[in-house]
Amino acid sequence: MVKVKQKEISTNRFYLPLLFIGFAIIFEMANFMYMGFTNASGDLMVLPSYFLFDLGIILMMAGVIYVVQNQKVMLALFYIFLLLACLINITNTTMYNIFGDILSFDLLVLGTEATTALTPDIIDWWGGVLNIVIFGLAIASSIVLVKYNKKTVIIKNFSMPIFVLAVFIVIQSLGFGLFEAQKMSLSMAIDQGSEIETSDKYLWDNFQFKLDSYKKFGSYGFYTKSVLDLIFKDEIDEEDVEFLQNYIDEGYKSGNPNAPLYGDNLIVILCESTDWYAIDPFNTPTLWRLANGDNTISFTEFYARNRTNNSEGIVLNGGTPRNIALKDALKNGYNFDYALPKLFETTTDEETVTTYVHCNTRDYYSRDITHIDGLGFDYMYTLEDYTGEQVRGGWGEWITDVDFTANLMDKIIPDTERFMTFIATMATHGPYTYTNPYYQEYYEIFESNYEQYSAWAEENTPFIIPTDEGDFDLFYHYKSAAIDLDRTIANLIEELEKRGRAEDTSIVMFADHNVYYNDLSLKLKGIEKVDYSNTFAYNIPFMIYSPKLTNGEGYINDTFCNTYDILPTICDIYGLPSNSNLFYGYSVFSEDIENSFFASHLNGMFTNDIYSLNISDVVVMNDNVTEEDIAKFKDNATKFFKKQEYLEKIYENGINGTIDLTANYV
Repeated sequence: MVKVKQKEISTNRFYLPLLFIGFAIIFEMANFMYMGFTNASGDLMVLPSYFLFDLGIILMMAGVIYVVQNQKVMLALFYIFLLLACLINITNTTMYNIFGDILSFDLLVLGTEATTALTPDIIDWWGGVLNIVIFGLAIASSIVLVKYNKKTVIIKNFSMPIFVLAVFIVIQSLGFGLFEAQKMSLSMAIDQGSEIETSDKYLWDNFQFKLDSYKKFGSYGFYTKSVLDLIFKDEIDEEDVEFLQNYIDEGYKSGNPNAPLYGDNLIVILCESTDWYAIDPFNTPTLWRLANGDNTISFTEFYARNRTNNSEGIVLNGGTPRNIALKDALKNGYNFDYALPKLFETTTDEETVTTYVHCNTRDYYSRDITHIDGLGFDYMYTLEDYTGEQVRGGWGEWITDVDFTANLMDKIIPDTERFMTFIATMATHGPYTYTNPYYQEYYEIFESNYEQYSAWAEENTPFIIPTDEGDFDLFYHYKSAAIDLDRTIANLIEELEKRGRAEDTSIVMFADHNVYYNDLSLKLKGIEKVDYSNTFAYNIPFMIYSPKLTNGEGYINDTFCNTYDILPTICDIYGLPSNSNLFYGYSVFSEDIENSFFASHLNGMFTNDIYSLNISDVVVMNDNVTEEDIAKFKDNATKFFKKQEYLEKIYENGINGTIDLTANYV
């Protein structure tokens, strides 16, 4: 009689993977509903549109749990996989609460900088509680299962390793098959040329609309594709390289010696977290005069919505890639020929000095790597170079910008050389929960002016001074910090005059983004937290102080423009070479400015009148928007994202143009 082979196996080997599948889906459903995602029809989304991406990946992860022999290791994988989902979801609920954005791998590339600005008071604690509760239930369920389920099954006529491997292969094949089947079912564009707007296949390949990608492909699909994109770069052949080289060359435009500021000096100031309500005639008199046209062109319809590093990269490069850090582009061989410092040095054969100044650490956002070797600044001066008496504390406890810049004034404004200096301020950055000892004088100024200021603000501005004690305290600290920014700019203008450089130097000032800490901008502008489509939230200051350009007669310009338009504008008025195929924007003084269009690295695209997440679905701000306006918006959006697709390839593969800009002095 032949003895039948048989093996007894605990049913927990099957139940634990099934439990993982259940809780992975619960995590997805709970977070989609918590964040209030809706589809194109406005219906609440419980699961992503293409759920099989999620299910396929979840099955493959469950298969990994199943194939492990040791029950303790199975439990460890069970906890690790769900903990990872829990942490990603907590991050996403917080980021969505702050920015209307979600975590992407471009943030991970930034390292600690991406999370440094997160303080306890802006974390979405309810989203955290939701995910921790689900994770706790998953742990409790697994403990109960292991402790009380003692059932086994008998496997006959198979060796255990072969049986386990066979089941594993079936699970993985099913998961992979669902994933691939879903990919094959993605909708395609019907009309030629409309793939960016209408093709989910194009969206899957490019992730050009981050939040839309997340909503359609789910967290497992979104992050799996992101990892695959990091590992497997698209290979380009010689024909592609030649096409992109020609693309760069075709966008080249030579300099113009007849430009109004040709050969002059330039100071660019990135005004951190500055909104229009930072400016008033009592507390910030210098900014108030400039905003109202004192030797200045003030652009009242300027808009932006990005992190600081994106805004800085856009102004210095005319555009910046979506998924690649500048340091990696440099490593890939991209030469940044059309970056502002390099362009500034190609205009004339006069000795020119380009300098970067920032009251933060040198390595923040890897500026120590990118700004000298990549962008081409001659010098960089950061917190490490400050020799004044003030001492920076923790995050948010800044030294004053006015003292920092005064300490480095000889570097900011050279005595004899032609110069271009880029300054990034810090005082108004936030958070606004600290009482900074270096701002004591500013607090006193704001307090002494408050009665006059509040009466004026109520009558003359659309902004709402907070009545809640906590919100007013934040506002109090922010407005006091704005006084420091005002004094910094006043001091720079005064120094230009003292040093005899006022007649041949202009200052370009722009805000990088609104005040996102504690939703201060939304509260002062009367905008609901969920109303991300209200573009008023992103309307921030941009000014060009230039007695020479304005002939002493400044004015208000109410043309829509955005961060992408700043470098083309500088190139225009200074007669610098430029590149329309690498720059996303247009000079504000050109007819093309009517095509100005903004797409955020955070989320969303807009003009002052139209907002969209995905080109197709638009929200209009007023009744004056016509169908022709919407069609123009969509056309400009399509052009923008096609250009962005090329720029990604250029940065990824280190593709450069063949024109030698240094040989093209005009």
